[in-house]
Amino acid sequence: VEPLRLADLEDADPDLRSVREHRSVTEYYFTCTPALVRHVLQRDPGADSITYLDADLFFFSDPEPLFEELGPGSIGIIAHRFPPRLRELERHGVFNVGWVTFRRDDRGDACLRSWREQCLEWCHDRLEPDRYAEQKYLDAWPTRFDGVVVLNHPGANLAPWNIDTHRVTFDGSAVCVDERPLIFYHAHGLRHGVGADWEPGLDAYGVPLSDVLATHVYEPYLR
Repeated sequence: VEPLRLADLEDADPDLRSVREHRSVTEYYFTCTPALVRHVLQRDPGADSITYLDADLFFFSDPEPLFEELGPGSIGIIAHRFPPRLRELERHGVFNVGWVTFRRDDRGDACLRSWREQCLEWCHDRLEPDRYAEQKYLDAWPTRFDGVVVLNHPGANLAPWNIDTHRVTFDGSAVCVDERPLIFYHAHGLRHGVGADWEPGLDAYGVPLSDVLATHVYEPYLR
């Protein structure tokens, strides 16, 4: 783990610093996403690819199947996979920024540069027809850029908003999603309650806390 100061990122990307006063704290976090990815990739010329991860992800198994699925592709993204009853939430973005991979090639660079420029121009915590934060820009990637692969492994980015679209079980040694290993869970909405209690944030999506989720997903995450 190599910590990176925000000041170092801003020194390397003055255009990013210039928009800070026009964004809320949350909006600036969103704005930083593509700038951070681009900066880290530039700092490490030996890296073949880079993957951005949200901070509230918890890995249960090796993510190598996702890189195998990406194959020769240059950009890897994952859909929210909303169930039909929550499909209206796609207005905030068909794809989730929790995992985004860019390969160091012309196609990956073109997409990353465009994303950074779009976020510098507009990146706010409000919904507009074709944009929301840094996330809704991803909607256009599969048709706008070559080399985009939508990663479909059911165990990638299991989250409160898509649990209803999958069968989540425990086989005695590992959590499985549609009979494939859970790779990582997105603990979106988790909040500390009273004392030792935690609120998993499932109620917002009308999802009950099953025994499998409580014992084999949330408890390991909280530990």
